[in-house]
Amino acid sequence: MKTPKNWNNVSLKQLIEIEAIRNDKSIDKEIYPDITRSLLILSLFTGIPYSEYEQIPLNKLQEEISKIKFLSELPKTEVVRKFYHKGYYWKVNFDLKELTAQQFINHYELTKDSEKIFENANKLMAIYCVPQRFFIKSKMTDERKQELMKDCPVSVIYPLVVFFCNLFPILFEGIKDYLNQADAFLTETMNKVEKLNQQAT
Repeated sequence: MKTPKNWNNVSLKQLIEIEAIRNDKSIDKEIYPDITRSLLILSLFTGIPYSEYEQIPLNKLQEEISKIKFLSELPKTEVVRKFYHKGYYWKVNFDLKELTAQQFINHYELTKDSEKIFENANKLMAIYCVPQRFFIKSKMTDERKQELMKDCPVSVIYPLVVFFCNLFPILFEGIKDYLNQADAFLTETMNKVEKLNQQAT
């Protein structure tokens, strides 16, 4: 395997593994934790054992580490409406009115812990991304969609996750307002019915 040149060559699955390395507190005990993390990430990409990187001359090691400098910056790609992945064209559903109640609940559950959003990003994207072949919606289980999303490039996934996570609170507030209005209407109606019953008796 080769060292990726940019986020287009990094999958969601690899990003999750990278974040695990970055957040591993035990690495902080190393003499040079930043170098240790860089070598572990390089090993993740190339398949070359960590022990072999330890034997590389410093000038060559610095050159290898410089190849993954792009990981220190967030992807700068735009939100896409459609993308090709694993033999399918995936259409992104931006019409939130089409969400089912279960999908709405799933989104909330998957994003309520901000530290686990990208760990759950494949499941989140399975809610909004619809696989198609020849412009016909493909019949695919949620589990299969979630599995395929793990291999999707971060350059595609990241801006979509950010977009829907920013949009969801607005939608959530709108639904809360609607439910509050509905609850008020129902309470008022029930009070009127109760008064009519009292008058009838």
